[in-house]
Amino acid sequence: MPTDPETTSTEAAVAILPALAERISAYRIEDLDDHARQLVRTAFTDTLGVALAGSGFPGIAAIRTAAGIAASENGSLVLGTAERVPALDAGLLNGVAAHALDFDDGNSAMGGHPSAMLVPALLALGEETDASVPDVAVAYAAGYEVMIRLAYGLNPAHYQRGWHPTSTIGVIGVAAAAARLLRLSTEHTAIAMAVAVSHSAGVKANFGTMTKPLHVGQAVRNGILGAKLAATGYTANPGALDHRQGFLTVYTGPDGFDSERIVAGLSGPPLVCSEHNPIKLYACCHSTHGAIEAAREIRRSPGFDAGRVEAVEITVDPNRMPHTDRPVLTEALSGKFSLQYVTSRALLAGTVALADFDGNAHHDPATLKLMGRVRVKPAAPGGPANSFTATVRTEQSDGTVLNATRGPHGSGSNAPVDPSLLRQKFTDCAGRVLPADRVTALSEAVMRFPDSGTTVRELMRLAEVHRPTNAKVTP
Repeated sequence: MPTDPETTSTEAAVAILPALAERISAYRIEDLDDHARQLVRTAFTDTLGVALAGSGFPGIAAIRTAAGIAASENGSLVLGTAERVPALDAGLLNGVAAHALDFDDGNSAMGGHPSAMLVPALLALGEETDASVPDVAVAYAAGYEVMIRLAYGLNPAHYQRGWHPTSTIGVIGVAAAAARLLRLSTEHTAIAMAVAVSHSAGVKANFGTMTKPLHVGQAVRNGILGAKLAATGYTANPGALDHRQGFLTVYTGPDGFDSERIVAGLSGPPLVCSEHNPIKLYACCHSTHGAIEAAREIRRSPGFDAGRVEAVEITVDPNRMPHTDRPVLTEALSGKFSLQYVTSRALLAGTVALADFDGNAHHDPATLKLMGRVRVKPAAPGGPANSFTATVRTEQSDGTVLNATRGPHGSGSNAPVDPSLLRQKFTDCAGRVLPADRVTALSEAVMRFPDSGTTVRELMRLAEVHRPTNAKVTP
């Protein structure tokens, strides 16, 4: 059979990966302005906290058993323990922990969670290489640049097709970050990302199951692997993104991407100096947070009586619906992707808590009763594109009608996260597995990030969890 030249050609019409590699290989700590340092500080503080809280996720033990992961004396910390394993395995397990609660930060352009990918990868690889905190901060900026630029050119088509951008785009960003931390050449950095392209995976059909955080863990591991392979001289096609049969066309279709947007303005400041990652106040899909905020506002309104609510209408951007219009829950985790569930909880309790996604919380009779009265509908055409804003309307048996329209906390604002809010969330999350004195010490260390002379290895010693044999961790 003759060879198809289109499947073997290594041409790259735009040469995106080499262009990105050249840009991020030049990054230095001096390139990070105050906004960038705040973003990085928030990313590491928030992600480390939620990963510690998520370290008791049952899926982690299952993965360790299934993958046969063994301890390594000189490895990297498995969060929630004092045990160390090879960096690839630590990246896998800690990546799952970072996303297990769906409490990690987000980015609207990416349509996903950049820090759940980058932070576990850089902590694992940084501990293995005894990297400094400033080095890790620069590597975060490098990986972030790649992720967000790819999202600029791929979304919304990529997201709408059912891909999970956190992992599909994130694995390439992790490879870039790991390559920068390993100080690979521009050529090898492009190869690292090209290797990662072939590990891009994750579909939204698995949202609300144990497999969603596995998307993140596996992508973290494979991104690190791509960089490590490139360092050995491993080969891959640097045109793997823009080849006729490369990532852009395969994952979005021939008309679903804009390659020029990916490389536009590469000579400008790093995107970490201008982008924004809102942190979550609720441990569920960010697409539901606008409805939660609107429901909380209604609950505070004079005349509201949850016991008299006969109908609830939630109006959201159509892009929010495919993964969050979920009137029936199969397990507690699926509540994280149910507008009906989280809005009902907010109307009944005034907030949405971690415990709402544990055990049999989704069987609560009052919540199920109210969920049966909730209808989700798409917003009319002509509004803001890909909006996370939601409108909630309640009707009561006494004739009271209440409306509220809200976006997620922090949406539409580039103001830095309130340090007291960030510290409180970290304390609440880390305190699920660490004693109070260790929470305080670790909090002080990460809140100085990246303006610290400490190393990742020193930082991770503060995150060790020492507990009696067979002690249980609250998931």
